[in-house]
Amino acid sequence: MIRIARRLALLLLLLLPVPVAAATCDAVWRDAGRARAIPLRLWLPAGSARVPAVIWTPGLGADVGAGGQWARAWMAAGLAVIVVQHPGSDSAAYPPGGTSAERLARAQAASGPAQQIARAGDIGFVLDELARGNRDGGCNFARIDPDRIGVAGHSMGAWAVQGLAGQMVAGERRFVDRRPRAFLALSGTLAQQASMDGIGRPYMVISGTRDGDPAADVMASRTAPWRSLPADGRKYLAMFGDATHMMFAGNRPASTALAAQVEAGVIRLTTAFWRRWLLDDRAADAVLAKPGLRPADLWAQK
Repeated sequence: MIRIARRLALLLLLLLPVPVAAATCDAVWRDAGRARAIPLRLWLPAGSARVPAVIWTPGLGADVGAGGQWARAWMAAGLAVIVVQHPGSDSAAYPPGGTSAERLARAQAASGPAQQIARAGDIGFVLDELARGNRDGGCNFARIDPDRIGVAGHSMGAWAVQGLAGQMVAGERRFVDRRPRAFLALSGTLAQQASMDGIGRPYMVISGTRDGDPAADVMASRTAPWRSLPADGRKYLAMFGDATHMMFAGNRPASTALAAQVEAGVIRLTTAFWRRWLLDDRAADAVLAKPGLRPADLWAQK
């Protein structure tokens, strides 16, 4: 009788779902139609249930290792994160060798219109593959809920975010994608003849007062996308006092007291933003209403 009971107990244990730990996994997805191989890094939270996801498009010269500080925090909040490496505007932007003029020319080409179009295509392709449950590379992308996707990016990545959200340039919305629920742009700018008017989905703009050329009007440049957005109660702006450009990349842990404060603030705001608009967590509204930033920081909602 005791042996039977033990066997039954063992059988029940085997039938219970095995807890899956949080993990990262790398894959390469091939877009045959555009002849592009796109490296990805998946940050997947613990568990087995389907989860929302944030697609991260990094700045110029970055690879799948970018944005790790943000990815860890969002994964801890129950979100998957997919970091996209964009061939042509990744390390190809900064190859070794050549004169300073040649290096500058390569970097300018890597951030030019052709590469911006390629980035928008990469994100669209990833969204297509998520919808069909792509498991390429051994990563469990099938856990991602394709109906609860956000897109975020830094610097050049922010330009991609703006386009996918519905930025209008010279009267045309070229790259808009209706599938993502919400958008986050860090260190973005607005080009001439561009407008964010008409974007009806949740959108957050984050930058710093030293995030750019000190000889220029950084505040005007970095808040231009925010000022152009329509007021519908779902648009947010954070400007961190004295924060510089790379503090918003999320590529490595903060190395100064100021950077640590900025990092903590970005994580608090963005996590609340994603929880509100991807997880439908209305409790996050309290954080978004009063985020508890420093007196030197600016926070606004419209």
